[in-house]
Amino acid sequence: MPMYEYGCLDCARQFERLLPMNAADQHIVCPFCQSTRVQRRLSLFATHSRGEASAPAVAATMSDSGCSCSSCGCGSRS
Repeated sequence: MPMYEYGCLDCARQFERLLPMNAADQHIVCPFCQSTRVQRRLSLFATHSRGEASAPAVAATMSDSGCSCSSCGCGSRS
């Protein structure tokens, strides 16, 4: 089940809910002020890899003009 972030439009506090994907936009109540005027927020996340393509290895392939590969989608054509 994914974690969703919400912001209350009345008290301006943010909170999270662990919900099934089909319930993400259903009736959500602010746990602080009990308002139903809440808005789902953009969730940001980070990943960490211990495989061969770790951050130092990926950073070593980058040049000043961008990525040196053509398959990552950055638009660089080195």
